[in-house]
Amino acid sequence: MLVTLLDYDKEQRSSLEAILSGAGYHCTSFANSKSLLDSLVTAEPELLIVHFRSDQESITVLTSVKRLWPDLPVLLITGRSPENPLAQLLAESSGDFLIKPVRASEFRLRINILATRHRPEAVKDDVLKFGDYIFNKRLTQLMLNGQSISLTQKEFELALFFFQNLDRPLSRAFIHEAIWSQDAEFSSRTLDTHVSRVRNKLGLRPSAGYLLVPVYSFGYKLELLKD
Repeated sequence: MLVTLLDYDKEQRSSLEAILSGAGYHCTSFANSKSLLDSLVTAEPELLIVHFRSDQESITVLTSVKRLWPDLPVLLITGRSPENPLAQLLAESSGDFLIKPVRASEFRLRINILATRHRPEAVKDDVLKFGDYIFNKRLTQLMLNGQSISLTQKEFELALFFFQNLDRPLSRAFIHEAIWSQDAEFSSRTLDTHVSRVRNKLGLRPSAGYLLVPVYSFGYKLELLKD
């Protein structure tokens, strides 16, 4: 599913991009309204996320968006509930709003609800298969050889994130952004513990055809082993 993001805050934009990527969405992001509106003239995304600042520029963006694509679902990220009538109307019809700070789990949930409600034809199959590993994103369930693997929400998200980035070295910071977002409780030990649990519960060893390995002084990588 194609998601377009407008966020003036570089740090927040990077964080949201990582969350969207980890959830399997294709994201095109913009740092200013002009670039966004130029892109919308020629093509409609399937969902739009806007960092709404309650200023004239944000109002202009929303007005232009609704004129170009009246049915486009929009998620507003704001510091407080939007008071502008246009923003309120948008939130009540084809959109929604999320109060900062953005929490990864709530952000993914709002995106999923909007996509399912307004763009059901654009929502990909919730079931993803990697060899014998079958992930059901909607049920947060992982099946291996016909058996359900007991995972916490974070373990499920982390496991799926590794499989969606097979053979790609992932930095600790990138994993943190994608799975834990702005969680102040996060620590290096937390990541290592979750990785160890995912490795053991999924049996990610040579006999399974996949190997979850540390990348020295960088992060981790899930390798697909060749026959």
